[in-house]
Amino acid sequence: MSSEASNAGIQAFARAIVNGNDDVIREFLSDDYDGHERQPDEPPQVERWLALGPALREAMPDLAIEVESQEGDDGTTGVHATVSGTHTATLWGAPPSGQAHRWTFDLTLGRAADGWLVNADGPPTMAIAALRDLGVLPPPEKMHLPPPHPVEPPEFLLKLAFTGQAADRPCTHLADARVFQPASDECAQCVASGGIWPALRMCLVCGFVGCCDTSTSKHMRQHFEATGHPLFRSIRRDEGWIWCYEDAAFFERATLDRLAAAAAGG
Repeated sequence: MSSEASNAGIQAFARAIVNGNDDVIREFLSDDYDGHERQPDEPPQVERWLALGPALREAMPDLAIEVESQEGDDGTTGVHATVSGTHTATLWGAPPSGQAHRWTFDLTLGRAADGWLVNADGPPTMAIAALRDLGVLPPPEKMHLPPPHPVEPPEFLLKLAFTGQAADRPCTHLADARVFQPASDECAQCVASGGIWPALRMCLVCGFVGCCDTSTSKHMRQHFEATGHPLFRSIRRDEGWIWCYEDAAFFERATLDRLAAAAAGG
């Protein structure tokens, strides 16, 4: 494919995101992930990106994306994207601020048989900063406090923010999961000391419930350091994503459901 054709396709893809033209997005993106073999319980890459569009377009009706692309010597294409919009409606539970935002992201696109593979070049902090701008994540000085609104961002976005990649990272500890449903809805250690927490986690090895890593006490991390149990799930409202401390790996709710079903003999 010529560089002119690639650039035209990328421009059309950006317009399709803004206009909600799912057919063009499906034609452009591959089902697979860059450098990763999709697992049975992983949605196709294209479905992940499609799921983000409606909420963003509703929250920012003036959403705009400008892209510049340059073909590399290795067959990949580098893309510099500028995303802008005014936050005028609720986004994943975050109330509208009326503020105009502008972010820049760098991506690398690689060709697959069925479309383009997307790889984010910037650090995870870029995605975290954008989510903070929109009120989906709290600012650093308020991370230890209970959230003022019941915000529920897509787990896929959390994966991008925590790991910087769309694909699952390898993890050698999922087989250690034994406990899947919490027996408590509070951090007992925080309660005993009069502390507060923004979110709760549950150890998948023994069922210990403790406060998250953005809390003041970080009781789940203390539990990991004391026991070596690396896996926890979020039990904030109905969240079910998994984090592995040792492998720095994030897994969405489907992985928890699969592990629970296997343990139950399903």
